[in-house]
Amino acid sequence: MYNDNNAGPARATQKSFDIIPSKTVIAESNFQHKSLCCFSCNIATGCCHGCSFCYVPETATIKQEARLENILGLIPEAWKEERLAGNHWGDTQWGNYSFLREWDEDEFKKSLKAASRKVDSLPSDGNRAVMFCTTTDPYQTLAIRGNPGKTTILNSHRRNMVRRSLEMIRDFSDLNVRILTRSPLAVEDFDIYKTFGDRLLFGMSIPTLDPHWSSVYEPHAPGPQAKLRTLEKAVEAGVNIYVALAPTIPDEGESELRETIRTLRKFNPVTLFHEPINLRAENLERIETRARILGRDVRSQVFQSRENWREYAFGQFDMVERICQELSVPQGVLHQWPDKDLASKGGFMKMKQMQAHRDHGSRLEGDLREAAEREWHNQRIPWIQYWHNTAERISAWPGKNRVVQHQTAEILPA
Repeated sequence: MYNDNNAGPARATQKSFDIIPSKTVIAESNFQHKSLCCFSCNIATGCCHGCSFCYVPETATIKQEARLENILGLIPEAWKEERLAGNHWGDTQWGNYSFLREWDEDEFKKSLKAASRKVDSLPSDGNRAVMFCTTTDPYQTLAIRGNPGKTTILNSHRRNMVRRSLEMIRDFSDLNVRILTRSPLAVEDFDIYKTFGDRLLFGMSIPTLDPHWSSVYEPHAPGPQAKLRTLEKAVEAGVNIYVALAPTIPDEGESELRETIRTLRKFNPVTLFHEPINLRAENLERIETRARILGRDVRSQVFQSRENWREYAFGQFDMVERICQELSVPQGVLHQWPDKDLASKGGFMKMKQMQAHRDHGSRLEGDLREAAEREWHNQRIPWIQYWHNTAERISAWPGKNRVVQHQTAEILPA
């Protein structure tokens, strides 16, 4: 096992990369309301990109902390002390560790056969797809300072797992594949992508085109221009693409968001997924910490309460939908990801109460309450129910007719 602890006592510089005794297999996806996939294939625990908004640490890594600590030499002592002090290093050290899984061809093939038998019983919004990856990035680079030999071994292992698993899905099943990455390293597998034809969709996460904000929210990921060049190469190679405008950030206004969507529109993506930042675990603290390091001020006040967050989230969804209409993004291309917490009427009314107090200095009653009730029943809940309905909001797939979104509610004015 290898720990990169040569940079001195600062805990943020400690890194840990290695291979752990867990097999890379296909598993049923735990995504809700995403319309991304039926299955996931995750090649690692952890991710070198270290996106500050990411909530994977809460949903995956922190549950494995004790187990990972028991693998001799894998976790730095300082990280173990963090957990004993009541802090989850899975959260605080996000981006500083990535533990690749083992490759066992027989085990992978077993999981592939099981998925092929089960796929028809799963919701159709998964498009019969296996997603690489849902809790990590399939194309991250593991760089171990002072140990080029181990660096080569780990990166070769990562590449072999991704390529061989793709080949097996292609040759031994009729399942589709969805790739999601932030890395231009994906270009190395375009040759395999093209052999899938319409069975594969390649996508990149691009929340902003501003490299300064990208350095806050995606600290170790390649910058926006590198991602755009990768999408351009994919289009030139004839690979089907989609884009995840996820998450849009509160620090950019309508003009910046319009320019991002205008730029992404030029690639003619099959789908443009969108969501704002959702509050999970320690992601707000990670965002603020990263911003302080870079000397930037972030609009963290939108996360100071659930009411503030709901106002921000609804505003982002409204803005993206309005911009897509103005830019004539084809129907069925935009696909929104509203968090399940937005489906709470009680939460919505608390948000309206906050707005009434702030904007009118009054309680939510009389005409204000009636207007809030109308907005909830006539606009908000039909919109949320559409995107949370697995039978309706199936995302587009190459070779199939694009799904046209039902117009369940008028878009609110700016």
